[in-house]
Amino acid sequence: MLSGTKLTKIYNGREVLKEVSIKIEPGKITSLIGPSGSGKTTILRVLSMLDLPESGSIILDDKKYDFPLEKDKITPPWPKVSVVFQQLFIWPHLTLRKNIELPLEIKGVLNENKEYLDELYQMFDMNEFIDRYPNQVSLGQRQRVALVRALALKPKYLLLDEITSSLDVEQSGIILSHLTKIKQQGVGIIMVAHDIDFALSSADSVCFIENGRIVKQGKPYEFLLETNNTRIRNFIDSASLGADNVRMYSGQDEFQAYHLALLERLSENSVITIIGGLGATWYDPMGDKYKKYNALRIKKNIVWNMLMYEYGEEDRRLVKEHPSLNNLFTLSESTKTMADININSDGTVILQIFDPIPTVIEIKSQALADSYLSYYNDLVKHSKRFLG
Repeated sequence: MLSGTKLTKIYNGREVLKEVSIKIEPGKITSLIGPSGSGKTTILRVLSMLDLPESGSIILDDKKYDFPLEKDKITPPWPKVSVVFQQLFIWPHLTLRKNIELPLEIKGVLNENKEYLDELYQMFDMNEFIDRYPNQVSLGQRQRVALVRALALKPKYLLLDEITSSLDVEQSGIILSHLTKIKQQGVGIIMVAHDIDFALSSADSVCFIENGRIVKQGKPYEFLLETNNTRIRNFIDSASLGADNVRMYSGQDEFQAYHLALLERLSENSVITIIGGLGATWYDPMGDKYKKYNALRIKKNIVWNMLMYEYGEEDRRLVKEHPSLNNLFTLSESTKTMADININSDGTVILQIFDPIPTVIEIKSQALADSYLSYYNDLVKHSKRFLG
């Protein structure tokens, strides 16, 4: 494990980090979010010991460093701890392959790692452009080069500083998919991210940093459900979902039409995950359109994974007649204040309001969907199955 305890860092008389404690576990992704200038990049520089803290301690596996320490008293943690910065630092006069191979060549281990490099090129889909020069490829492709160059030396911990800040949504998605593969290989990752969707997707934990302090640390869904800290709530809201990703459907006619259209667009064998609600609350505004909805759901084999506070007669019937399509569990009373939330297989999330006017708020966000699914999975561990 790579961890820092009560780390303090001062630049030009200003305390940039204030007793920050953080840990990065092998095979886990930690996201750092927060406003500009809050100290996110400084945390990476201190953990990698590129900059030394004034006080605190850093543990790197079985080695502990207590600060203050002189630079010459420290064994550089590279390449066990590798950092990829926004600037990338790719040599323009070398091919991409040469940029990646150069550190291995300097260490005298290039030949013995040729096969491993070929595996990385394959994993990152780089064979088509690996022998080009940096000015001949896209920014997203150069970003992959920087990641592979860091991975080529087989780090145990990878520290990433806003590596998708200049990428479009598609390229960011490609990078994220690669980070997931790296994580599965046991590499611990900590990444600074300005994009909330990117920061929350596939992260195991998230830290919100402001004014040099970690204000909150927890699972991604805990940030999406944040109600106590107005500063965090406002930051998440302003930094994530744009108006184009949110749609509202209000009134019984629109409520019914939305749910029928949802089933039409979902593919066969899809899953709708439901958290919250009471008994017949959802069935009432569906009215006579419910029979059509139910028939279509059965025809397309669409599963309900449902966590509810209490169940009605229709729920009992569904569990007994179609048990494979209805995985129903009972929520504890402690969560009863939470809104009714549906998570759909197509990456959309629904917030539903039933009183006084039935309303659906649909949000298109895979990160939000993934986070709420994680929340569901945590809740279901402590819930009882409803058998009718």
